[in-house]
Amino acid sequence: MDDSLDQAWGALLARTGWPGVYGVASTKVYRDFGCPSRPPLRQNFRLFEGAGQAEAAGYRRCKRCAARDVARVRQEETRSISRA
Repeated sequence: MDDSLDQAWGALLARTGWPGVYGVASTKVYRDFGCPSRPPLRQNFRLFEGAGQAEAAGYRRCKRCAARDVARVRQEETRSISRA
């Protein structure tokens, strides 16, 4: 297996940051490396440079990751309103 793929797999298991997103071939879902979802089986692990590449390959966004994206945007909006 490719060395960068091995490193990305290690980052996933350690729940550390890694550039890009990973996909789960069995479900066609892609996730951020910090996603609290259960890790996939190694054979189903796919590495993508970003969301666009994953979506072009037919994957959809993880619902947990999408919810965290919405929460982050709302938090940033609240901060900017508080500063005004």
